[in-house]
Amino acid sequence: MKILSDKEQKKQFKKIASADPESYYPTNALKKNGFHRYQCEKCRRYYWSSIESNICGEPGCNKGFQVVKNNPSKNSLSFIDVWKKIVEILEPRGYKPLKRYPVVARWNPTTEFTMASIAAFQPFVISGEVPPPAKKLLIPQFCLRFGDIENVGITGSHCTGFVMIGQHQFVSKEEWDQEQAFQDIYDFLVDGVGLDKAEFKIHEDAWAGGGDFGSCLEFLSRGVELFNQVYTMFEQTPTGDRPLKLKVLDMGLGMERVAWFTQGKPNIYEATFPDVLKKLKERTKISVDYKLFNKFSHQASSRTRD
Repeated sequence: MKILSDKEQKKQFKKIASADPESYYPTNALKKNGFHRYQCEKCRRYYWSSIESNICGEPGCNKGFQVVKNNPSKNSLSFIDVWKKIVEILEPRGYKPLKRYPVVARWNPTTEFTMASIAAFQPFVISGEVPPPAKKLLIPQFCLRFGDIENVGITGSHCTGFVMIGQHQFVSKEEWDQEQAFQDIYDFLVDGVGLDKAEFKIHEDAWAGGGDFGSCLEFLSRGVELFNQVYTMFEQTPTGDRPLKLKVLDMGLGMERVAWFTQGKPNIYEATFPDVLKKLKERTKISVDYKLFNKFSHQASSRTRD
């Protein structure tokens, strides 16, 4: 049997999952929170919204980023506040906060550096060969994304190095509760970020990497993808796909991006490095045209790649 590439596996499984959403997505929790399923009239993807809708919310379908001076968050969070807030909400629910791992992934024979928070636990925790530091955990993992270099400084939302907060679970089939995992991050978005449910949409998607794959949900508001929650439950083998021994929750949240979104700044750098940029402007005597920045921000997302 042919082993599919990650891209091929993602595409194939996305069709399977969207054809049977009740089996692969936390539909009970979505409905409980007042969301209904729609299909975008432009890109045809399936998504969930609490208000009647015909557009999914992707930048290409939503006229780009619409954050600046139109910020829907009730809470303005600094870069550090994003981590403090998610710990405040999820630690009482049994998630253990961890210190970040090194960015050089010397424990992982498949990669040189951490590109996502889940990389701290690949491949041996996911395979079950090494026990996780906790069954439910939070980690602020520094990551590198060299593939994003051409977008840095252009979209206003990309960094080469950034901190990805991971909401992770490594549990048995009996302990797995997909509906509650969704509810945990949903509550962070509503209570922590302070975003009314009418202000965001949730996309159905799939993820594949390193031979493992599963369904996932992407949370978007005003054209900005805030985070993605992946339910990694299957693996490819030469004899066919099979369920993983461990059920793995892989939610990745960019601290810089969420801080930028809640502050409604012209770009992610103004939100993440305010003191540094203030001193640079003072020393260089540069006057920034924020009116132009704000106008450009609506179109900046067009440079973003999948």
